[in-house]
Amino acid sequence: MYLEASNIPVSPTREQLTALAHELYTPRCTAVRIAEMLRTWKP
Repeated sequence: MYLEASNIPVSPTREQLTALAHELYTPRCTAVRIAEMLRTWKP
């Protein structure tokens, strides 16, 4: 993943990946919303 390529270790769960996929398909999706979601992911 891009985060790991940037030396940011992550281990997203299936639920987190599903939530991200849903967010990306939402017409109101913004970089801010994605960043907020990614910040909740813990290694």
